[in-house]
Amino acid sequence: MKLRVHELAKKYAVKNKEFLEILNTEIGIEVTSHLANLDEAQIEKVEEYYSRLSKAEEKEEKKAPKVNKGKDKQHKKNLPITLEEEEEEEIVEVVERKNKKHKKKKGRRTDFVVKTVEAGPAVIEEDGMKIIKVKGEITLGDFAERLKVNSAEIIKKLFLKGQMLTINSPLPFELAEELAMDYDALVEREEEVELEFGEKFDLEIEDKKEDLVERPPVITIMGHVDHGKTSLLDAIRTTNVVSGEAGGITQKIGAYQVERDGKKITFVDTPGHEAFTDMRARGAQVTDIAILVVAADDGVMPQTIEAISHAKAAKVPIIVAVNKIDKPEANPMRVKQELMEQGLVSVEWGGDVEFVEVSAKKKMNLDTLLDTILITSEILELKANFKKRAKAVVLESKLDPKVGPIADILVQEGTLRIGDVIVAGEVQGKVRALVNDKGDRVKSVEVSQPVEIIGFNQVPQAGDTMYVIQNEQHAKRIVEEVAKERKIAETTRKTISLEALSAQLEHENVKELNLVLRADSRGSVEALRDSLMKLSNEEVAVNIIQAAAGAITESDIKLASASNAIIIGFNVRPTTKALREAELANVEIRTSRIIYHITEDIEKALSGMLEPEYKEVYLGRIEIKKVYRISKVGNIAGCIVVDGKVKNDSNIRILRNNIVIFEGKLSSLKRFKDDAKEVIVGQECGLGVENFNDIKEGDVVEAFDMQEVKRSL
Repeated sequence: MKLRVHELAKKYAVKNKEFLEILNTEIGIEVTSHLANLDEAQIEKVEEYYSRLSKAEEKEEKKAPKVNKGKDKQHKKNLPITLEEEEEEEIVEVVERKNKKHKKKKGRRTDFVVKTVEAGPAVIEEDGMKIIKVKGEITLGDFAERLKVNSAEIIKKLFLKGQMLTINSPLPFELAEELAMDYDALVEREEEVELEFGEKFDLEIEDKKEDLVERPPVITIMGHVDHGKTSLLDAIRTTNVVSGEAGGITQKIGAYQVERDGKKITFVDTPGHEAFTDMRARGAQVTDIAILVVAADDGVMPQTIEAISHAKAAKVPIIVAVNKIDKPEANPMRVKQELMEQGLVSVEWGGDVEFVEVSAKKKMNLDTLLDTILITSEILELKANFKKRAKAVVLESKLDPKVGPIADILVQEGTLRIGDVIVAGEVQGKVRALVNDKGDRVKSVEVSQPVEIIGFNQVPQAGDTMYVIQNEQHAKRIVEEVAKERKIAETTRKTISLEALSAQLEHENVKELNLVLRADSRGSVEALRDSLMKLSNEEVAVNIIQAAAGAITESDIKLASASNAIIIGFNVRPTTKALREAELANVEIRTSRIIYHITEDIEKALSGMLEPEYKEVYLGRIEIKKVYRISKVGNIAGCIVVDGKVKNDSNIRILRNNIVIFEGKLSSLKRFKDDAKEVIVGQECGLGVENFNDIKEGDVVEAFDMQEVKRSL
């Protein structure tokens, strides 16, 4: 016998929506519609549930004191705290959950919170001095109001100084400071405090001391390009990832977990090329310990110093792995000396930094390195709460054409399970699949564990914090709020002052190179965008019309064609249709697997767009000995070449007492009666000057050429 959900709901006098929730949450029967059929076993479960509920209510009535009819409705809320039998305790728990749920149904949910930073007073007084707080831009009228001065008085004061402002004009901070001094006041710039995502939406859950247990450390491998970071990680986890990388450079963040003496260690591999500075910085922010890899044969390099800065900024302890000690030219002592100059002093030399000499190639001293990591981890006393709702950081994200949005995350708190509702910035979803670093599908992941997650509705931003939320409605409201704030911020940015407008008009003279960027992941897109934007200057600029992860498609070709742009593909290729479309539309597609090849190409293109510069090249001088007046022609000079040579198409300047009186061109150059192409030192010649007739004896004609100088960024 089968019954529909709505028929059973009617039987127990419960609304369909409420009954669906009871089935899903209380009884454990997953149904989505009130028209769904329930089989005999499921009906039996429902009857059992309501039977227990009925017994609980009867017990409650017996235990509860007698009350008048007016208070009869409230007696169900006053359940006895304890019952003697286990069954009764279970029944009471069911009733309490039911009552609690009914209570929540009344009115709107209260679990959605948006916190804001409370604004402090605009004007404060300290030691009898008035201090005006200015956040962002302030208008003249607002400033006058805070000063308790008539705005007309300030307008008049500024007018006398030659500045015409109105009551609604924005007041520059420096000018506000100057005006405030006239009224014995000070102006202070108030820093805008922005709440973190989790704090703003009250998603952070405070941990109880008893819930905190030891967690695996998260290690970041950092260092200069080609110093063996990936090789070292490869040696530790005994798998090969180097062969798939282009140009020997790791170009994605990956996180992997290894085990040593029954304890887990998580490694986050960061890219080595300088273009990925931001990604490397993000790696340092999620880590507990930084492993600085320095090649024993190469020593400290620019990116080594950069890596040290990131680690110090993230306030994490550093362990130095001196790699390639198997090489004959290896010099670990030199590495220690160079790192000491950067503030990293070895324990042997009285410092606090552990140095481990290793060889990734020969797999030497890797156990010592892992032991050093575990000892450092013990000293740090790394703990976390595994019981709470999960919190994670998005290390990398991409759009898979078959699967959809995929994110590589590192769990920082709690336990993440399949079915959890998640949110990260403007993106939400429900966990559909979890794939660990070994490629296995798992049902849950714990703290410090890296995992690939499938279930976001869009590709999340790398670096965003991901939270598990109570329900989908809550997640939707958070995403809506974040999107709303972004739109408000964009609208605010569009409101510009006259100074900004002037700067914008000046910028309109800048030549722009339009680009459409495509890369294999969001992190790569960001890194490529940042690298290319750095090439812009006052004359030429990179204008990125669109930047996204994924293959080059037909829509990219259409966009590039419409905006006269070049398509740049990093580690991606165009689709077959896109290739045909590009050929028809005459759109250029440049693809590469090495990021600095792309930046070099764009740099060359921008250099070609620069306005040419010219260098003056001195040729020679002619001294005018005699001036002849010829009718219908003008003055002709009889001269001698005193230095160098002069060509008939040279630029010339006429000097009188070494003062330039004219610059222009020759109209004629003759040797005797014949036209001459050039005359050299010692030769006599005759010349006429174009558009200038006031030549005199003793004048000197200096010849020069303007040569174009090749410019570069």
